[in-house]
Amino acid sequence: MLPVRKTIIVFTACLAFAFTALPAAPEKPFKLDMYRVFSGVDLTQIVLCKVRSGDTIESIAKVYQTTTELIKILNHRDDDKLRDGEMLKVWAEPFSIVISKKKNLLSLKCGKEVVKTYRVATGVGGNTPEGKFTITTRLENPVWFKKGVPIAPESPENALGPRWLGLDKPQVGIHGTIHPELIGKSVSHGCVRMRNKDVKELYLVIPIGTKVTIVD
Repeated sequence: MLPVRKTIIVFTACLAFAFTALPAAPEKPFKLDMYRVFSGVDLTQIVLCKVRSGDTIESIAKVYQTTTELIKILNHRDDDKLRDGEMLKVWAEPFSIVISKKKNLLSLKCGKEVVKTYRVATGVGGNTPEGKFTITTRLENPVWFKKGVPIAPESPENALGPRWLGLDKPQVGIHGTIHPELIGKSVSHGCVRMRNKDVKELYLVIPIGTKVTIVD
């Protein structure tokens, strides 16, 4: 039998070896959300782009199928000036949108991951079209035409709100609203309405060409 002191030393050494021999626990993958998108910290969806002579933020956004707004956010800048040779953070993985008419929910996705879900209003009687569509127009402070009469963006009667994301389906788009109390209901003429703060946020990351799927 080993003396008590030697027994303690041997036991301690074995215990230390057991802990060092254990494999490290795998890191839990973080959930992608809007905070992480806008912070741009340690994201595989972001690449570095070297600015070359003649490049503009608009041309870079078009190449990477992102928005000028998101490029500016990721690089903490307010202007469009670029320096030849500088490195820009650019979002390089496409977003997509899935809208459920039954639930009146819009899900912003990146790959298979849902980044954020917004409550929306869809068409009365289910008249928001179903299928696969593409964003073809982006407008800030759009003019609304009421029975052919233009309603200015600043007018309290402008039903489109501060942003418009138009689909390749005539007169159908995702936009803001002057009736936020109706969000979550099926009340529109076919468009998808969002709260104004929500459509402003969505607009920052959704470029022309974004795929939109609308289901029942």
